[in-house]
Amino acid sequence: MTSRRTDGLAVLARLKRHETENVALEMAEVNRALNQIEAERQALMEQLNDRGDPDAVEATRVLSDFIRNVSATIHHKETQANRLRENSADMHRQLNDLFAEAKRIDLIRHRRAEARKRAADDAATAAQDEGFLSIWLQNGANA
Repeated sequence: MTSRRTDGLAVLARLKRHETENVALEMAEVNRALNQIEAERQALMEQLNDRGDPDAVEATRVLSDFIRNVSATIHHKETQANRLRENSADMHRQLNDLFAEAKRIDLIRHRRAEARKRAADDAATAAQDEGFLSIWLQNGANA
């Protein structure tokens, strides 16, 4: 195995690690946005519940408009949240795929490193055996 191929696997592993980190950052941003939307939705719900006396005749039209406006805003926030959840699920799948790819690359690197070590050990053992055989043959010829 050439060192060029090994270096290529190392570069590929670093690229996958970088790509994984980027996807994880994107997921964190999506989660932050979801939390913000949920906080805004909760604040709107509290505003809706804290509104003045609904029995007052003059407040009925204003309260009705306010409720429609808040309801529309909450619906819009829920639509945004659903879209972000779908994106988050896609990113989660992508992150799992990247982790699996990175693990496969690391496994290949590890197996190739073991193969190189075994080949080097086998070559050293063969050289040592040849040396012992030479000594044995010389001792047998001198005897």
